[in-house]
Amino acid sequence: MNLQQTQLRIYQLKQQMTLTFDNPKSVKLQIKNLNLIQKQLKAIKKEVNLAIKEINQQATQTTPDSIISVGLDLFGKRKWAGQLRQSTRRAIQSDKINARQPYIEVKDYIDQVILEGDKTKLKAEQYLAE
Repeated sequence: MNLQQTQLRIYQLKQQMTLTFDNPKSVKLQIKNLNLIQKQLKAIKKEVNLAIKEINQQATQTTPDSIISVGLDLFGKRKWAGQLRQSTRRAIQSDKINARQPYIEVKDYIDQVILEGDKTKLKAEQYLAE
């Protein structure tokens, strides 16, 4: 998944979320268009969630045991081996967090755009009720 292309696509969809109050028939059509855009955004969000899940799995599959820590264990230096494994686990966790952060920011942005769409639809519903 290319994050820049995804962000561009979200921005383009956001730009399409406009509403003009010209006549009730047109407003109803615009609401349908907003619903379609929101569905597309939710599909993009699923892709982002999948990318986050893959990052989590890759970090889980990385084993914190290194040859050095196993060697230290064998020679009775368990404390040092434990410290080495702990520092390795922390580094893996830090890498995982850093790798996920841009995806989490995109996911939050998608939620904001969907919320804007909901607000716009509410305005349209109020217009139609009048």
